Amino acid sequence: MSNPCEVVAERVALGEPLGDVADHAASCASCRRIAALPAELGAMKQEADPGLGFSARMTAGAQQRIIVRRRRRVATAAIAAAAAASLLTFALTREPPASSPRQQPALKQPGPEDVVDETDDLRALVKLADTDRAGRISADWDEIEKPLKPYRSLVQGVTP
Repeated sequence: MSNPCEVVAERVALGEPLGDVADHAASCASCRRIAALPAELGAMKQEADPGLGFSARMTAGAQQRIIVRRRRRVATAAIAAAAAASLLTFALTREPPASSPRQQPALKQPGPEDVVDETDDLRALVKLADTDRAGRISADWDEIEKPLKPYRSLVQGVTP
């Protein structure tokens, strides 16, 4: 079975009457202090009421802070976008730095080993190109008119 002091503390904490442990609470000094605790708490002065309109004032203050933060966030985003746009414009429009003469590689005069037969390259390009198709000025109208012959007779019979 549990200690009577623990039973007194439990019943006081739960707000129940002491009942069968009331005799123990009257004789024990620590149980008397525990039993008197609710009366002492009730006798304490309570904090001042914040007054009418407290929640409205708090809500208005919070809304003002939210508005200020939103304005700062929009301004920061606009500044960041303008900075990014100007940086991109600068990067795309600037001229590359002029290279100094010592950085440019020296031009080599072509020698006999560097001569390439240009006629072989030209022949390969002509062979790959479809010169017959590219040389035509207009479309082959005979090929276009063949599927239209059945409709021609239909159109000739209609008068506007």
